[in-house]
Amino acid sequence: MTRDIKAKDVKRLLLRVYRRYQGGTISEAQATKETSLLNSILKAIEVTDFEKRIDKVETRLFSVEIVETNER
Repeated sequence: MTRDIKAKDVKRLLLRVYRRYQGGTISEAQATKETSLLNSILKAIEVTDFEKRIDKVETRLFSVEIVETNER
């Protein structure tokens, strides 16, 4: 079973890339490729999390509107 990757996982991976680059294990080009990919993943996680939060707010607002309409 696979688990969802979280922002903290991407942060850990970005730090690993940074350390490998600083240590000379990978080239600047490789570090750039890896960080670009990881930043894309991070952006997708942020957008997904934001969508979930908006959905919750909209659901609550819709519930309040229904209650107010029924009280009239």
